[in-house]
Amino acid sequence: MLRIEYFDKDRFMKQVSASRGSVLLHLDNGKTCDLKKDATASSMLRMMDAAPKKGFAITVTDPADVTGFLRYMLEAGRKDRIAG
Repeated sequence: MLRIEYFDKDRFMKQVSASRGSVLLHLDNGKTCDLKKDATASSMLRMMDAAPKKGFAITVTDPADVTGFLRYMLEAGRKDRIAG
């Protein structure tokens, strides 16, 4: 499970689209949504300007996708610290 704390929605959604497997968003109620298949969950993220204070959790089903999300997290965090 990966915790997303810095959110660049355009880059994040591009990473979701580029993923080979599913990208599961873990909701507070214990349920999960597949961001590649659930249009409502994807739309909800696109409307956000920033991640919630506690971030949000995702799981990728293809281990090869972890590297892309780790790169996203490093670059998004660096961009946020520079801007802040």
